[in-house]
Amino acid sequence: MAAAKVFGRAGAALVVLVALTSCGHKPAAKPPDGPSLPGLSVSAAPTDPSVGATAEAGDSSLTPGSPVPGHPGSTPTSGPASNQSSRPGSGPGQTSKPAGPGTPANACGAPPTGRAPDGRAQQRIVFPSPGAHQWPDTQVTMHACATSGLPVTYQFENGGRGGSCRVSDPVGTTYGSQGVPISCQVTATQAGNAAFAPAAPVTGTWAVNKMVITYGVLGSAEYLTYSAANPKATIQVRLTAIHDIPQVEMSTQATGACSPPNSMRVGGTGGRDIIVNVEITLTAQGDCDINVSVHVNQVIDVDPVIGASRHYTVKR
Repeated sequence: MAAAKVFGRAGAALVVLVALTSCGHKPAAKPPDGPSLPGLSVSAAPTDPSVGATAEAGDSSLTPGSPVPGHPGSTPTSGPASNQSSRPGSGPGQTSKPAGPGTPANACGAPPTGRAPDGRAQQRIVFPSPGAHQWPDTQVTMHACATSGLPVTYQFENGGRGGSCRVSDPVGTTYGSQGVPISCQVTATQAGNAAFAPAAPVTGTWAVNKMVITYGVLGSAEYLTYSAANPKATIQVRLTAIHDIPQVEMSTQATGACSPPNSMRVGGTGGRDIIVNVEITLTAQGDCDINVSVHVNQVIDVDPVIGASRHYTVKR
Protein backbone atom coordinates (compact mmCIF):
# COMPACT_ATOMS: atom_id res chain seq x y z
CA MET A 1 0.00 0.00 0.00
CA ALA A 2 2.87 2.35 0.84
CA ALA A 3 4.59 1.46 -2.44
CA ALA A 4 1.47 2.39 -4.44
CA LYS A 5 1.31 5.81 -2.86
CA VAL A 6 4.98 6.48 -3.67
CA PHE A 7 4.46 5.40 -7.32
CA GLY A 8 1.39 7.63 -7.62
CA ARG A 9 3.22 10.68 -6.40
CA ALA A 10 6.15 10.03 -8.83
CA GLY A 11 3.77 9.65 -11.76
CA ALA A 12 2.02 12.89 -10.98
CA ALA A 13 5.35 14.71 -10.81
CA LEU A 14 6.33 13.29 -14.20
CA VAL A 15 3.08 14.53 -15.80
CA VAL A 16 3.67 18.04 -14.44
CA LEU A 17 7.28 18.02 -15.75
CA VAL A 18 6.18 17.01 -19.31
CA ALA A 19 3.50 19.72 -19.33
CA LEU A 20 6.02 22.38 -18.31
CA THR A 21 8.67 21.39 -20.92
CA SER A 22 6.15 21.24 -23.83
CA CYS A 23 4.63 24.62 -23.12
CA GLY A 24 5.16 27.15 -25.96
CA HIS A 25 6.25 24.55 -28.62
CA LYS A 26 4.32 23.68 -31.85
CA PRO A 27 3.61 20.08 -32.72
CA ALA A 28 6.17 18.53 -35.06
CA ALA A 29 5.29 18.56 -38.79
CA LYS A 30 3.61 15.39 -39.94
CA PRO A 31 5.83 13.38 -42.27
CA PRO A 32 4.51 12.82 -45.84
CA ASP A 33 2.25 9.84 -46.29
CA GLY A 34 4.11 8.71 -49.42
CA PRO A 35 7.07 9.47 -51.68
CA SER A 36 7.24 12.78 -53.57
CA LEU A 37 5.97 12.95 -57.15
CA PRO A 38 8.38 12.03 -59.95
CA GLY A 39 9.00 14.39 -62.89
CA LEU A 40 5.89 14.79 -65.01
CA SER A 41 5.90 14.69 -68.81
CA VAL A 42 3.22 16.76 -70.48
CA SER A 43 3.14 16.98 -74.28
CA ALA A 44 0.42 17.45 -76.85
CA ALA A 45 -0.19 14.61 -79.21
CA PRO A 46 1.08 15.51 -82.72
CA THR A 47 -1.71 16.67 -84.98
CA ASP A 48 0.23 15.82 -88.13
CA PRO A 49 2.10 12.56 -88.87
CA SER A 50 4.93 14.63 -90.34
CA VAL A 51 6.00 15.75 -86.86
CA GLY A 52 9.35 14.02 -86.52
CA ALA A 53 9.68 13.48 -82.76
CA THR A 54 7.72 13.31 -79.50
CA ALA A 55 8.68 14.44 -76.01
CA GLU A 56 10.60 11.94 -73.93
CA ALA A 57 9.36 10.83 -70.51
CA GLY A 58 10.86 13.01 -67.78
CA ASP A 59 10.97 16.16 -69.96
CA SER A 60 8.32 18.51 -68.57
CA SER A 61 6.76 21.13 -70.81
CA LEU A 62 5.41 23.00 -67.79
CA THR A 63 7.04 26.20 -66.60
CA PRO A 64 8.25 26.51 -62.99
CA GLY A 65 5.41 27.46 -60.68
CA SER A 66 2.60 26.08 -62.82
CA PRO A 67 0.38 23.46 -61.19
CA VAL A 68 0.66 19.81 -61.98
CA PRO A 69 -2.65 18.48 -63.34
CA GLY A 70 -4.49 16.56 -60.66
CA HIS A 71 -2.34 18.06 -57.86
CA PRO A 72 -3.50 21.62 -57.09
CA GLY A 73 -0.77 23.90 -55.80
CA SER A 74 2.09 21.56 -56.71
CA THR A 75 4.89 22.39 -59.17
CA PRO A 76 6.63 20.08 -61.60
CA THR A 77 10.14 18.89 -60.94
CA SER A 78 12.98 18.48 -63.37
CA GLY A 79 13.22 14.77 -62.69
CA PRO A 80 12.57 12.04 -60.12
CA ALA A 81 12.76 12.86 -56.42
CA SER A 82 16.08 12.21 -54.69
CA ASN A 83 14.69 9.10 -53.00
CA GLN A 84 13.65 7.54 -56.31
CA SER A 85 15.75 5.90 -59.00
CA SER A 86 15.79 7.37 -62.50
CA ARG A 87 13.69 5.69 -65.12
CA PRO A 88 15.15 4.54 -68.45
CA GLY A 89 14.90 7.37 -70.97
CA SER A 90 14.60 10.11 -68.34
CA GLY A 91 16.97 12.50 -66.68
CA PRO A 92 19.78 14.77 -67.94
CA GLY A 93 21.24 14.19 -71.38
CA GLN A 94 18.13 12.71 -72.93
CA THR A 95 16.96 13.98 -76.30
CA SER A 96 13.83 13.56 -78.33
CA LYS A 97 13.31 10.07 -79.67
CA PRO A 98 12.82 9.24 -83.35
CA ALA A 99 9.37 9.23 -84.83
CA GLY A 100 7.44 6.01 -84.63
CA PRO A 101 6.42 3.80 -87.55
CA GLY A 102 4.59 5.72 -90.28
CA THR A 103 6.00 9.09 -89.15
CA PRO A 104 9.58 9.35 -90.49
CA ALA A 105 11.59 12.45 -89.66
CA ASN A 106 11.31 15.45 -91.95
CA ALA A 107 14.61 15.53 -93.87
CA CYS A 108 14.25 18.24 -96.51
CA GLY A 109 12.24 21.21 -95.34
CA ALA A 110 8.81 21.99 -94.01
CA PRO A 111 6.01 19.74 -95.27
CA PRO A 112 2.91 21.18 -96.92
CA THR A 113 0.05 22.12 -94.63
CA GLY A 114 -3.31 20.45 -94.67
CA ARG A 115 -4.25 16.93 -95.62
CA ALA A 116 -5.13 14.98 -98.72
CA PRO A 117 -8.82 14.21 -99.41
CA ASP A 118 -8.31 10.73 -97.97
CA GLY A 119 -7.02 12.17 -94.67
CA ARG A 120 -3.34 11.33 -95.15
CA ALA A 121 -0.67 13.97 -94.55
CA GLN A 122 0.71 15.87 -97.52
CA GLN A 123 4.31 15.65 -98.67
CA ARG A 124 6.43 17.29 -101.34
CA ILE A 125 9.68 16.47 -103.16
CA VAL A 126 12.76 18.69 -103.23
CA PHE A 127 14.91 17.81 -106.28
CA PRO A 128 18.07 19.86 -106.92
CA SER A 129 18.79 19.97 -110.66
CA PRO A 130 21.26 17.25 -111.78
CA GLY A 131 22.73 19.89 -114.12
CA ALA A 132 24.85 19.84 -117.27
CA HIS A 133 28.28 18.22 -117.18
CA GLN A 134 31.22 17.76 -119.54
CA TRP A 135 33.04 14.57 -120.39
CA PRO A 136 34.82 12.92 -118.56
CA ASP A 137 32.36 13.88 -115.78
CA THR A 138 29.95 11.17 -116.89
CA GLN A 139 28.41 10.20 -113.54
CA VAL A 140 25.81 11.95 -111.44
CA THR A 141 24.33 11.27 -108.01
CA MET A 142 20.71 12.30 -107.55
CA HIS A 143 19.87 14.16 -104.34
CA ALA A 144 16.07 14.38 -104.26
CA CYS A 145 14.27 13.95 -100.96
CA ALA A 146 10.69 14.02 -99.68
CA THR A 147 9.51 16.10 -96.73
CA SER A 148 8.00 12.90 -95.34
CA GLY A 149 11.44 11.29 -95.10
CA LEU A 150 10.27 8.43 -97.30
CA PRO A 151 12.64 7.24 -100.06
CA VAL A 152 12.48 8.83 -103.52
CA THR A 153 12.71 6.89 -106.79
CA TYR A 154 13.87 8.16 -110.22
CA GLN A 155 12.41 7.59 -113.66
CA PHE A 156 14.33 8.38 -116.87
CA GLU A 157 12.76 9.25 -120.20
CA ASN A 158 12.70 6.26 -122.51
CA GLY A 159 13.69 4.24 -119.48
CA GLY A 160 17.24 5.53 -119.96
CA ARG A 161 17.60 3.15 -122.88
CA GLY A 162 17.02 5.18 -126.03
CA GLY A 163 16.94 8.48 -127.86
CA SER A 164 19.14 11.14 -126.31
CA CYS A 165 19.02 9.42 -122.89
CA ARG A 166 21.25 6.38 -122.51
CA VAL A 167 22.04 5.51 -118.92
CA SER A 168 24.19 2.76 -117.44
CA ASP A 169 22.93 0.58 -114.60
CA PRO A 170 22.93 2.66 -111.41
CA VAL A 171 24.73 1.98 -108.16
CA GLY A 172 22.35 3.32 -105.53
CA THR A 173 21.40 6.81 -106.71
CA THR A 174 24.52 7.23 -108.90
CA TYR A 175 24.05 6.96 -112.66
CA GLY A 176 26.49 6.98 -115.57
CA SER A 177 26.02 8.05 -119.19
CA GLN A 178 26.45 5.64 -122.08
CA GLY A 179 28.16 7.72 -124.70
CA VAL A 180 28.39 11.48 -125.11
CA PRO A 181 26.45 13.68 -125.50
CA ILE A 182 23.27 12.74 -123.67
CA SER A 183 20.34 14.71 -122.29
CA CYS A 184 17.87 13.04 -119.92
CA GLN A 185 14.65 14.16 -118.33
CA VAL A 186 14.66 12.64 -114.83
CA THR A 187 11.51 12.51 -112.70
CA ALA A 188 11.65 12.05 -108.91
CA THR A 189 8.61 10.31 -107.40
CA GLN A 190 7.36 9.28 -103.97
CA ALA A 191 4.28 7.02 -103.85
CA GLY A 192 3.34 7.61 -100.19
CA ASN A 193 2.32 5.10 -97.54
CA ALA A 194 -0.43 4.63 -94.97
CA ALA A 195 0.42 7.98 -93.32
CA PHE A 196 1.40 10.11 -96.34
CA ALA A 197 -0.34 10.78 -99.63
CA PRO A 198 1.71 10.53 -102.87
CA ALA A 199 3.93 13.53 -103.63
CA ALA A 200 3.65 15.51 -106.86
CA PRO A 201 6.49 14.33 -109.19
CA VAL A 202 9.35 16.75 -109.89
CA THR A 203 11.35 16.63 -113.14
CA GLY A 204 14.89 17.83 -113.78
CA THR A 205 17.38 17.55 -116.66
CA TRP A 206 20.71 15.77 -116.59
CA ALA A 207 23.08 16.31 -119.50
CA VAL A 208 26.61 15.18 -120.33
CA ASN A 209 28.22 17.10 -123.18
CA LYS A 210 31.50 16.72 -125.02
CA MET A 211 34.57 18.25 -123.44
CA VAL A 212 35.20 21.73 -124.81
CA ILE A 213 38.82 22.65 -125.46
CA THR A 214 39.70 26.23 -126.34
CA TYR A 215 43.05 27.08 -127.86
CA GLY A 216 44.98 29.82 -129.60
CA VAL A 217 48.44 30.96 -130.63
CA LEU A 218 50.13 33.00 -127.91
CA GLY A 219 52.13 36.18 -128.23
CA SER A 220 51.80 39.44 -130.12
CA ALA A 221 54.87 39.24 -132.33
CA GLU A 222 54.38 40.01 -135.99
CA TYR A 223 57.84 38.92 -137.16
CA LEU A 224 59.87 35.74 -137.25
CA THR A 225 63.61 36.08 -137.80
CA TYR A 226 65.29 33.86 -140.40
CA SER A 227 68.92 32.80 -140.18
CA ALA A 228 70.61 30.35 -142.53
CA ALA A 229 72.62 29.00 -139.60
CA ASN A 230 69.48 28.53 -137.45
CA PRO A 231 66.32 28.53 -139.58
CA LYS A 232 64.09 27.50 -136.64
CA ALA A 233 61.51 29.53 -134.75
CA THR A 234 59.19 28.51 -131.93
CA ILE A 235 55.58 29.54 -131.45
CA GLN A 236 53.39 28.65 -128.49
CA VAL A 237 49.85 27.28 -128.52
CA ARG A 238 47.70 27.32 -125.39
CA LEU A 239 44.95 24.73 -124.72
CA THR A 240 42.43 25.09 -121.86
CA ALA A 241 39.43 23.10 -120.59
CA ILE A 242 37.42 22.72 -117.37
CA HIS A 243 38.78 19.19 -116.87
CA ASP A 244 42.22 17.72 -117.37
CA ILE A 245 42.99 17.64 -121.09
CA PRO A 246 43.42 14.08 -122.34
CA GLN A 247 45.95 13.23 -125.02
CA VAL A 248 44.73 14.74 -128.27
CA GLU A 249 46.16 15.27 -131.71
CA MET A 250 46.98 18.83 -132.70
CA SER A 251 47.78 19.58 -136.34
CA THR A 252 49.62 22.58 -137.75
CA GLN A 253 49.40 23.86 -141.31
CA ALA A 254 51.45 26.66 -142.84
CA THR A 255 51.77 28.49 -146.12
CA GLY A 256 54.50 30.81 -147.38
CA ALA A 257 58.03 31.02 -146.10
CA CYS A 258 57.63 28.47 -143.30
CA SER A 259 56.81 24.83 -142.68
CA PRO A 260 55.57 23.32 -139.38
CA PRO A 261 55.31 19.71 -138.19
CA ASN A 262 52.23 18.01 -139.59
CA SER A 263 50.80 16.88 -136.24
CA MET A 264 51.65 16.45 -132.57
CA ARG A 265 50.23 14.39 -129.72
CA VAL A 266 49.66 16.76 -126.78
CA GLY A 267 47.96 16.67 -123.38
CA GLY A 268 47.40 13.66 -121.17
CA THR A 269 49.66 14.92 -118.39
CA GLY A 270 46.94 16.01 -115.97
CA GLY A 271 46.72 19.69 -116.85
CA ARG A 272 43.67 21.84 -117.60
CA ASP A 273 45.71 24.69 -119.00
CA ILE A 274 48.72 23.61 -121.06
CA ILE A 275 51.17 25.40 -123.34
CA VAL A 276 52.63 23.56 -126.33
CA ASN A 277 55.81 24.64 -128.07
CA VAL A 278 55.58 24.26 -131.83
CA GLU A 279 58.83 24.46 -133.78
CA ILE A 280 58.56 26.12 -137.19
CA THR A 281 61.15 25.83 -139.96
CA LEU A 282 61.67 29.08 -141.87
CA THR A 283 62.59 28.67 -145.52
CA ALA A 284 63.10 32.22 -146.74
CA GLN A 285 62.00 35.77 -146.27
CA GLY A 286 58.37 36.60 -146.85
CA ASP A 287 54.95 35.86 -145.42
CA CYS A 288 54.16 32.93 -143.12
CA ASP A 289 50.57 31.97 -142.29
CA ILE A 290 50.07 29.32 -139.64
CA ASN A 291 46.87 27.50 -138.66
CA VAL A 292 46.63 25.25 -135.61
CA SER A 293 43.69 22.90 -134.95
CA VAL A 294 42.76 20.15 -132.50
CA HIS A 295 41.11 17.08 -133.93
CA VAL A 296 37.51 16.45 -132.91
CA ASN A 297 36.44 12.98 -131.76
CA GLN A 298 33.38 11.52 -130.07
CA VAL A 299 34.12 13.06 -126.67
CA ILE A 300 35.91 16.32 -127.52
CA ASP A 301 34.67 19.54 -129.06
CA VAL A 302 36.77 22.57 -129.84
CA ASP A 303 36.19 26.29 -129.89
CA PRO A 304 36.71 27.73 -132.39
CA VAL A 305 36.23 24.70 -134.65
CA ILE A 306 38.01 26.38 -137.57
CA GLY A 307 41.26 26.52 -135.60
CA ALA A 308 43.58 29.34 -134.59
CA SER A 309 45.44 31.28 -137.25
CA ARG A 310 48.34 33.72 -137.12
CA HIS A 311 50.14 35.74 -139.79
CA TYR A 312 53.87 36.43 -139.53
CA THR A 313 56.43 38.21 -141.67
CA VAL A 314 59.72 36.33 -141.97
CA LYS A 315 62.79 38.52 -142.21
CA ARG A 316 66.51 38.31 -141.62
